[in-house]
Amino acid sequence: MRHWGAILCAVWIALACVIIGVRAQGGRAFDTDIQNLLPQNALEPLVRAAVGDAGRMAASRVTVLIAGEDFARVSEARADLQNALAATGFFAADAEAGEAMARWVYANRNELICETDPAQFDAAAVRARADALLYAPASMVTGDLLARDPFLLTLQLAQCLSPQAGAPAGDALLATGALNVSPFRIDVQDAVRAAYDEWRARWPDLQAARAGAVFYAEAGARQARAEIALIGGFSSIAIFALLFACFRRPQAMLVTLLSTLASLAGSLAATLLVFESVHVLVFVFGSALIGITSDYALHYLATGPQTGWAAPAERVKNVARPLAVCALSTSLGFAGLGLFGVPIFQQVAVFSVAGVLTAWWFTITILPMMDARPRFAEKHSAWWAKLERPFVSFQPSRKAIAAGALIGVAIIAAGVMRFSVRDDVRTFQPRSAELSAEETRVREALGFAASPVFLLSHGATADEARTREEAALAAWPAEAARDALAVSRFDPSAARRTENADLLRTQLYAPYLAERLEQLGLTPQADESTAPALPPMLAALEGQADGRAYLAAPLGPVAAAQAEAGEGAILVDPAARYSQALKSFRELAVWAVVAVFGACAMLVLALYRRWRALSVLVAPAAGALVGLALPTALGMPISFFSVAALFVVMGAGIDHSVFLFEAAETDGQSKELVVFLAALTTILAVGLLGLSGTYPVASFGLVVAAGVTAAYAGSFIPARRSVRAHNQG
Repeated sequence: MRHWGAILCAVWIALACVIIGVRAQGGRAFDTDIQNLLPQNALEPLVRAAVGDAGRMAASRVTVLIAGEDFARVSEARADLQNALAATGFFAADAEAGEAMARWVYANRNELICETDPAQFDAAAVRARADALLYAPASMVTGDLLARDPFLLTLQLAQCLSPQAGAPAGDALLATGALNVSPFRIDVQDAVRAAYDEWRARWPDLQAARAGAVFYAEAGARQARAEIALIGGFSSIAIFALLFACFRRPQAMLVTLLSTLASLAGSLAATLLVFESVHVLVFVFGSALIGITSDYALHYLATGPQTGWAAPAERVKNVARPLAVCALSTSLGFAGLGLFGVPIFQQVAVFSVAGVLTAWWFTITILPMMDARPRFAEKHSAWWAKLERPFVSFQPSRKAIAAGALIGVAIIAAGVMRFSVRDDVRTFQPRSAELSAEETRVREALGFAASPVFLLSHGATADEARTREEAALAAWPAEAARDALAVSRFDPSAARRTENADLLRTQLYAPYLAERLEQLGLTPQADESTAPALPPMLAALEGQADGRAYLAAPLGPVAAAQAEAGEGAILVDPAARYSQALKSFRELAVWAVVAVFGACAMLVLALYRRWRALSVLVAPAAGALVGLALPTALGMPISFFSVAALFVVMGAGIDHSVFLFEAAETDGQSKELVVFLAALTTILAVGLLGLSGTYPVASFGLVVAAGVTAAYAGSFIPARRSVRAHNQG
């Protein structure tokens, strides 16, 4: 039966490798968007959809400010950069988007006006602006355009409908465009970064400043990859060093490595099966599995020197029940992460549960077939016994227990005194100082910088949504309305179109068109062009969700400061809403920890069927308290991610207590040394997450490291009490 289990486990691992290989093709399986750390179900469907639309449009933008002493060289460099980015297949320069917008405005010019309130329409101002455009020194007005558009409404509308954008001063030009795919795809980031770097190498004498989510995402991905290499590499080296020092056999290191690799393969394959893409930070969080899943191999390997390498069936029997309890309780703890609707924690939950179960399956089926009796078994057993002797003989005195308890209470008290929280998502990840400085220069050149706030207008139909957006804009000061990219300015409601057309016909064309044509010596020409589709830039700002139509209008800083909501129109600040959601989730997570703790208690009672088995929960409870208190005492605020880390603390803490309790209850082999190794590997693997530059990862790691340390220290007390109870019984 065990051989069939080994065969099935091997098939799953092989299948997992195939799944990873297939899904990893093209780079679309991995995501680097920091926004995916946030709870998507924290916003109502309508707002969430609008946030997505506005965010996708803003995130797709790519802007590079190019400056130098020779304007001709700057112009040539801009063309070279736009061609290089276009060659990636992911980028389209704004010339195409500009043409689409120009065609739309031209086709709709007789139903659009610059004023957000039709009552403010001034035909004299329209005529004056037309003359200014016509007789400007650098005018590019053609006779063909004048014949079709005598009052140059197209040019006027192009200037007044979009937010004001300045022009770079001096010998500087902007290369602008948009990505046609997600900037958070790793292959897109790598391609854009490579194209930009190669371009910089060709034009080293010019200055360049970048702005765009793709550049920040690429920098974040590089940081995540570096952290993965640091955390995973150092923890692996430390774990292998411990294994070699204790087992003195390369074979022990090899089977532990294979167990960990099998666990990671199962983790990633399961996550790729459930989710369309996996966030790279899942691997940072998931590096905790290196310590946790290697524990299972350690517990089995320890039975070798303890039993003189007895038959595999006997060795498996010695660890089968505690391994099952550990795997189930740890899986239960990790599964609790998936209760909050945060995509990255849902992924971590699937990743970790699949990894834990795969490691458990591998340990009880395949690993026993690989750990053969060594040549000098007696020497290895003697070495293990020598290492284990001080751990077995260690008996914490009442004074030591009291001192430890006092230290724990002091840490908790210090944590309470310095208690603070962090829910503001804008502080979760440091932005590259270099990119931030470059973005500031670009914004100064553009003259318009979208704020995080946007106006969300909604209605039963798209036309009703437009009507409500128009009403909201009409109530704003002129400079605020001018500072918004609103769909209804370009594509008004049916009623507003009719009203605008009547104004233009009665107040502009009827009284002044004949005079204008005669003045310019023009013969009017019929417009035979077909009506174009709404430009993609505008189409991306409208949609439907929850049975309602909506429009999302990004606001500049002026509009964000002065704008007010209206009927059927609300101002949305996604960061503020996410922050409020994380605050609520942090508070709910505490109750979820209590619920999972209760579930673990029922699991322990069901498996051991004795009340004193609940003593195994003392250590993880102490670990949870110290895990939260120590980082707070050191000045790190508590967040939802800190509380979420308690699920891991409970899972790992129960592991240590269960093995010590099991050994005490059954008079089995001592587990003190292997439990110490298991705790140390977990602390090394997860504690290094505290070195991350991303706050959620760092807080997660520090809480787990502090909590597991405290849980390990507290796990001996229930075990000693169990020994006394067992002996007295």
